[in-house]
Amino acid sequence: MTLQRTDVDGVPVFWVDGPQPFTAHLIFRAGVRDESFMTTGLTHLVEHLAMSSIPDLRQNHNAGVEPTFTSFTASGKAESVGSFLAAVCSAVSAPDFGRLDVETKVLTAEGSGTVPPATAEHLRHRFGLSSLGLVDVSPPALEAIGSAEILQLLRRHFTAGNAALALNGAPPEGLRLPLPEGPARPPAAAEPLGRRLPMWFEQGGPRLGVSFEVPADTESRREAARALSRIACRRARRTLRQEHGWIYDIDCLHIFEDDGRGVLCFESDPTAQHAEDVRLGLMAILRDLRLNGPTAEELNLEVEEVQEYLDDPAAAIEVAVAAAESHLLGRAAVSPGEKVALAQGVTAAACRAALDWLEETAIFGMPEGTRPGDDNLKSDQDRTVDWLGGKEFRRSVRGAFYGVPGGSKLFVGDKGVTLSTDYTASIRWEDLVGVAVAPDGLVTLIGADSQEITLRDVWFGNGRQAIETILDRAGEGCRFTPAALP
Repeated sequence: MTLQRTDVDGVPVFWVDGPQPFTAHLIFRAGVRDESFMTTGLTHLVEHLAMSSIPDLRQNHNAGVEPTFTSFTASGKAESVGSFLAAVCSAVSAPDFGRLDVETKVLTAEGSGTVPPATAEHLRHRFGLSSLGLVDVSPPALEAIGSAEILQLLRRHFTAGNAALALNGAPPEGLRLPLPEGPARPPAAAEPLGRRLPMWFEQGGPRLGVSFEVPADTESRREAARALSRIACRRARRTLRQEHGWIYDIDCLHIFEDDGRGVLCFESDPTAQHAEDVRLGLMAILRDLRLNGPTAEELNLEVEEVQEYLDDPAAAIEVAVAAAESHLLGRAAVSPGEKVALAQGVTAAACRAALDWLEETAIFGMPEGTRPGDDNLKSDQDRTVDWLGGKEFRRSVRGAFYGVPGGSKLFVGDKGVTLSTDYTASIRWEDLVGVAVAPDGLVTLIGADSQEITLRDVWFGNGRQAIETILDRAGEGCRFTPAALP
């Protein structure tokens, strides 16, 4: 299996000869992380618009948006695949907005996520409502996205310099990729929120998640983290499933950032009764690996599985896709031979080093309705709140009838908004990412760290003035009408 490269119309093309049908992945370095809270769903909408304008050619085709990439795929006869790729390039170069309203409705009905829900929640709690944290956001203002926002995204990200093509065979004669010129676009950086870790939060569903940071500044370190995650999952299946029957399965998603740090997120499916058993069991496995590392047998199995994977001709397109994505991230493409060498180079010490930051960066997502048994473990509700000051609005008489606690106060000032009630919450203006204004007058301010402040004008004396000041300061671009509850 040999990785090869050429260029077509300024787009790098990576291919590995593999079994038919001929398959292509046209990949753009554009994903959910390149959006903002208010434009979440924009990239997915662009993908829908492009696909809806492509004729029904004779091949299997699809498209999808991930946190970091958007891909258009097709398989069939080489000539038909080439026609599909040319049609995609045409669709993103000169979009047809005739179906914008319809595709907006389709996307709203689809409601799909780009990563598993439990992992998405972990990314939001770790990075907030920007970059990778946006994978856990349901588009708040999809219907407000218009042609101007779509054109801006297309001109910045859907260009020859920000694209790569992966194939399972040599490029067919006459292949064209007529994309506009443009530079490569690095991913929007994912900055941790700076919360005190370790911590836990209650998931919005039945899954359990455990995430932590790993060193990932070299390909060798990234390979060690991948190997470590697979070894930990094997041990968990053997112990937590086969010995105890606490889970059915466990998996791990890894994300490696350009700042040399990565995140591993383990996700499993315990019953509520055994959620804490599984959390402690998984942590025991990880701590043992940090202390002793994997066995020689486990490391040998890793090398064998990598070699078996690369010996499978069907893996050709996946190897080409990995090379294309590495190129788009500014990293050297890894050939099959180099992949085997990397696997062979993973040592017990390297796996132990991958767990250096386990304890101080851990976040635990407990299944809905459960909590960890360690009362000393901080919750996501344990936040340091800055008192921002400003004009004071006290609870009104009508506020008492709404159940607002006595002594509640609202402060709106130059720095932001502070609500002091049976809890205290603050959102600075520069951290305000959205304001939901419901038809019944309920107003919810949303901060970059997911902090929310919910208000109604009648809750406070001169509350209408407070709300008007907030909305004026936030601006039209931050306002949206929340979807009605089912």
